[in-house]
Amino acid sequence: MLLSCTVASGLDSLLLSFEAVIFGTIMGKREASEGLLQPCSRRNHELQSNVEAIDEVENTESNMAMSELKAEGRDINLCGIPLAPSFQTAKSGAIFVLEKASLVLAHVGKRYQILSSDEHAGYLRRKNLNPYDYRPDIVHEALLEIMDSRLRMAGRLKAIYIRTDDGALIKVEPNALIPRSLKEFCNMMAELRQKFSIKAAGNKGKLLRLLKTPVTQYLPVNSRKIGLSCSSEKAVNLRDYVSGIGSRDDVVFVVGAMAHGRIECDYIEDLISGILCVLFYVSYVNACIMYCIIVKWTVSHLHLSAAVCLSCICIAMERKWGIL
Repeated sequence: MLLSCTVASGLDSLLLSFEAVIFGTIMGKREASEGLLQPCSRRNHELQSNVEAIDEVENTESNMAMSELKAEGRDINLCGIPLAPSFQTAKSGAIFVLEKASLVLAHVGKRYQILSSDEHAGYLRRKNLNPYDYRPDIVHEALLEIMDSRLRMAGRLKAIYIRTDDGALIKVEPNALIPRSLKEFCNMMAELRQKFSIKAAGNKGKLLRLLKTPVTQYLPVNSRKIGLSCSSEKAVNLRDYVSGIGSRDDVVFVVGAMAHGRIECDYIEDLISGILCVLFYVSYVNACIMYCIIVKWTVSHLHLSAAVCLSCICIAMERKWGIL
């Protein structure tokens, strides 16, 4: 009995010693591994701190350099990001205002139409209306004359504004396509008067739209506003007249788009008519001599159509700006 107790106690002490050895070995390996990894971790932490310090110094120096450049008023150009020039010389251009245009919308038949003296003669007669007051063909020819000019093709046409005789204001963009036929033009204007705007194909912007009056809020502030009327006592040669305008100034030409009457606008700075300059030339057609008279570079004190006046204006401005 005593022997068995002694053996049991010996086994217990042996197990305890064996556990102590195993535990010591494990702890030793852990301490060794911690001892090996701790310097690397400390070194990595020190390197990260150094990198952050260097970045902070570089950011401070770059901010100071940027501040110095801004203080000196010099342009700042970042690598890889193209910047627009700090100073751009925009070219001057021409703006046309067509006054008292006849674009009256009325319900004729089953739909709304622009009244025309040719197409709606019976309607106008039944309503006791003067057919000479309903001439959309005048503003149609005027728009075609401007759009077909080299002035527009060269990018010097900024905008066209149409003021109707009933007080509506229409803006026509330079890239708008005006229909050639009067009927299609009237249909387009009827749609504009009802929908307030006409968009390009694919909804890429509004080509025609109705605006709030007055037209002066849309004109450039420093522009030269010139009105043309045969009733004006100031007769000038248009070619010589436009040559005196500054090359950087925008020019606004106000022309009447009505069959009769005169333009009365308080925003016009100068109202001119012009000297009639004629040039005789001989043309041989089918062995017949034809003598023709051409209005050259100027408007006239005679009652010319809006399209003829606009043609003379476009030619004069093209020569002034060297558009060939």
